[in-house]
Amino acid sequence: MKQKLKNFTLFALMGMLFLLQGCDEIAECVFGINPEIHDKRLAVAFVGEPYEDIITAEVSNEVFDNDYIYNFDVFGDLPPGLRFDFDRRAVVVYGIPEEEGTYSFTVELFVENFDEGGYDGSPTCNESTERQFLLRVAN
Repeated sequence: MKQKLKNFTLFALMGMLFLLQGCDEIAECVFGINPEIHDKRLAVAFVGEPYEDIITAEVSNEVFDNDYIYNFDVFGDLPPGLRFDFDRRAVVVYGIPEEEGTYSFTVELFVENFDEGGYDGSPTCNESTERQFLLRVAN
């Protein structure tokens, strides 16, 4: 009898969670559908020489991750002379560095999606993610 009561309680809690969040949000968390910025070591830049490197992202565990809209922000210190641009699912760091040193910056990613019902304000389990990067400029 105790086991039946535990099972009933578990199903009741899952049902309430379903009603409060909806099926999509539960599935997104169960399957780990989240925005992800790929971890990588940026190439060393050299003062006075053209530089370009790319930081890429995806929606993990999502077959249709190309259907999402990727919104990036970059915070922190980029070396003087370098800029960043957003190219669909990537952040491109480029330019000609002017000063040597080690620079730290953070890339933040938010994703949005439009489904059959229109705009989905929370298309993934976590709304956003961020990752810190170091960029070394040598002389």
